[in-house]
Amino acid sequence: MNKLALALAAGLALTVPAFAQKAEEAKKTALPANTFFKGQTSAQVLGKESLLGAPVLDKDGKTLAKVEDIILSGSQLEGLILSVGDKKVGVRIGALTLTTTEGKLKIVMQAGTPEILAAVGAYQRGHTAKK
Repeated sequence: MNKLALALAAGLALTVPAFAQKAEEAKKTALPANTFFKGQTSAQVLGKESLLGAPVLDKDGKTLAKVEDIILSGSQLEGLILSVGDKKVGVRIGALTLTTTEGKLKIVMQAGTPEILAAVGAYQRGHTAKK
């Protein structure tokens, strides 16, 4: 019995400093402010789940197109590429109204009509996407 108690005490003596050391290391790792998200808020949508493939509506709520891709410049969202049949059309973000209600994204193009989308030229890619 004494050997078992001695072995447990020795094991505990070796384990406690390791836990204390890890706790000290965790305290030393200061996370940079305003860098990470803790989790999704009700006002945020995730692109893969909500934005890509989302319908784009006209002012009357009729579907005009679907979101094919996003256009970024640096860290700024500049626009969306819409799929209009077989044609891809680039639309500036200022021409769209994106609202989120109860986690559901709604995209409206107030000045959009089928005729306007048919008349605009196809979006021209500047380079091939890298995988």
